[in-house]
Amino acid sequence: MTRKEAREAGFIIIFEHEFQKLDADQLLELYYTYRSEVEGQQEYLENLVKTTLANLPDIDKLIEENAQGWTLSRISKVSLAALRIGICELLYDDSIADSIAINEAVQLAKEYETQKASAFVNGILSTIFKHKTAN
Repeated sequence: MTRKEAREAGFIIIFEHEFQKLDADQLLELYYTYRSEVEGQQEYLENLVKTTLANLPDIDKLIEENAQGWTLSRISKVSLAALRIGICELLYDDSIADSIAINEAVQLAKEYETQKASAFVNGILSTIFKHKTAN
């Protein structure tokens, strides 16, 4: 499994969290039950999921602050999962370049939703990136 594939797996798990409301370990166990191709990136995947969920209140607050005129309930679950993964990598993973974190989240939104959704995700992540670099 590549890092990109592990990120996509993390995206799927974070998306699933919206419906299952399980903790990170339970979600990962569920994922591993049905998928076995995590060889080589298991640590990255687990860190991404656990860090995202551990920081979910702060991540969601950032989304609401930067999605002008939008509440979390109005944002599609796909876009929300992409934003959460992107913000996690932007703010909590120094091993990922900011441009890659943004681009990969945008690509996930584009692949699983629409061009319009990917532009929305890009706008919010770019704004958060600008605030991060300004501080």
